[in-house]
Amino acid sequence: MEQKSDVQYRAEKEYKNSREKFFLLLREIISNSIHAVIIRQSKEANFIPKLDLNIMFDDIQCKIELMDNGEGFTQKNRQYFEELDKKNVEKEQFRFHPLGQGRLAIVYFADSSEYETVYKDEDGMYHKRIIPYPKTSEGLFSIEDFEEEVPLETDTYTKLTISINKPNTLGRAKTFFRNYPNIDLFKQWFIETFFPFIINNDKLVVNIILNGENAIIKKENIKTETENTSFDLVFNDSKKVFTLWLIKKNVQMHGDNPITCFARNLRADLSNGKLSYSIDNDNGFLLYLTSEYFDEYVDTKGEKIEVSCSDISEISKKINQILDAKFKTVIERNQKESTANLKKFKKKYPSLEAFIKDVNVVGDKNIVSEKDMVQSALSEKSRIEKNFWNQIDKDPLNDEDGHFSESEDCQKLLNSSLHIYVKHRENVLKQLHALIQKFDEQGENKPELESRVHELFIKRGEILSDSSNVNHLHNLWILDDKFTTFSNNFKAKSTKSGQPLSDVYIWADDPEKTKQILILELKSTTRAHNAGNHNEGMIAQVKRYARDFFMKPETVLNWSVNTSLIQYTGIILARKSDINKELTSNSFSGGYKPIPFLSNSYYYDDNFSRDDNPRNKIDIRIELYSFEDIYELASSRNDVFFRLLKNEFNTEKI
Repeated sequence: MEQKSDVQYRAEKEYKNSREKFFLLLREIISNSIHAVIIRQSKEANFIPKLDLNIMFDDIQCKIELMDNGEGFTQKNRQYFEELDKKNVEKEQFRFHPLGQGRLAIVYFADSSEYETVYKDEDGMYHKRIIPYPKTSEGLFSIEDFEEEVPLETDTYTKLTISINKPNTLGRAKTFFRNYPNIDLFKQWFIETFFPFIINNDKLVVNIILNGENAIIKKENIKTETENTSFDLVFNDSKKVFTLWLIKKNVQMHGDNPITCFARNLRADLSNGKLSYSIDNDNGFLLYLTSEYFDEYVDTKGEKIEVSCSDISEISKKINQILDAKFKTVIERNQKESTANLKKFKKKYPSLEAFIKDVNVVGDKNIVSEKDMVQSALSEKSRIEKNFWNQIDKDPLNDEDGHFSESEDCQKLLNSSLHIYVKHRENVLKQLHALIQKFDEQGENKPELESRVHELFIKRGEILSDSSNVNHLHNLWILDDKFTTFSNNFKAKSTKSGQPLSDVYIWADDPEKTKQILILELKSTTRAHNAGNHNEGMIAQVKRYARDFFMKPETVLNWSVNTSLIQYTGIILARKSDINKELTSNSFSGGYKPIPFLSNSYYYDDNFSRDDNPRNKIDIRIELYSFEDIYELASSRNDVFFRLLKNEFNTEKI
């Protein structure tokens, strides 16, 4: 027989790490009641096993009443109750795997409890006892210490009443009922926890009242929505039988759907992994797995199943085979939708395409959405980019460091970055095309100011002398890709509005090469103000800017240079109609030739006067490009870049 202090010590030792697991109390007392009614059912042909569970809780207390119509505290049952660790032989015959320790949960999680029981003796006489547990005194526990009386009832039962009202114990109860605050949620928890007992007993009836809300649980309520299949696996040269249960539910299946395992007819978790089945399905199912194999490896609390990772893997493989066959049409439909989503993803996000493996998408049993692919690709890209920055500045002679720069991952990252940049250029070209359009959406004339064109090509007032963080400042690549990067020896200056200067100056000051300057004049995309002007047309204007620079280079560009040794180029961007107007005006001296492969663009090796003497000439090549030609040319280059990045060109050896 046991002493109160021994029971309390054992309870603390068993459950001290289970403070957030109030469900263990409910599971222990309910499973014991189910055991009791099933044992009586095995002895009486017309017996209907029944449990009544009434739970009342609020902010100050929790009261649990559980009544079963089992045999009660018979002489045989009392001997198992009076001592811990004594296994009930009848329970073992039913493979309930008793350990004789269930009452410890009552001691740990409850503040007070009381058993009321009616039972029959060997002569068929009814007796009744009321037993507080644990015993209020410190002495040895014996049921015989509690007075026996003659009951009014003529049937056996056991009623357990538990009170919880102290801060620590009540806090544990509140944590549990916060997740199951109403009868529907609690009913679902009950079924998930005690499913094998319910599905394997045609007569068992459980009546539940939770704060006044009622529910009845029995097999016929869930059988019509349940199907199962059994399979065998061999572990340690022994065949083990498993049963997979599918219970219909009103919620769709999505992603990884957990498979709930049971040991000793109670829900339990796998210690070394988990089982799940991944699928998207409009028809939802709960997935349960039962097996006597789990009974052999569950811990003393019945909470953890200690089976190996390899065994879990084998079980998972078999379950996937079974469910893949069952949901074959669903999987095919999902994969068809994923394939369509993949095509949309590639078209919409070409810079991320390299970070997704097609086989992982089209082979998935879930519907892989565009959002899923973006998140997966970004995660993979961030991993590679982190490696890139960790490796790129290391010793290039180191084999390991050099290997990364040549790796497939590195090439993916570079390809992605180029995709983004080329897509950015495409967007800029769309803006240019919108500026070129002669008419607005209503068909009216749409005059565009030179300032808008200027800002598109390069921000006003900016000087570009390096290539770090300047892509947002200019789009001079529209003119030619050699005007993409800049350095101390290759610079660009954008003038401010109102300055008596050309729009843009680009100059090269490499000491080992011929010094050059390009004077870029940007006109309105719809109508230039001085095209063909008899006083000063567009060409004459560029020549004047060239002469101004020749005379005062430090004033114009803060460049101390011998201007006589510079190669001069002037470029005018204007609408094709303005170029035609310029070249057909009376002030035009002629000699301009079409630029090959362009429709409305021209060039001429012209000159300007270096001083007031008209004989002192400086050569300057002047090119007139129509916005229409420049747009088509830049768009073609960009299209080629895109197609190169998408591997649409094949390189063949001749």
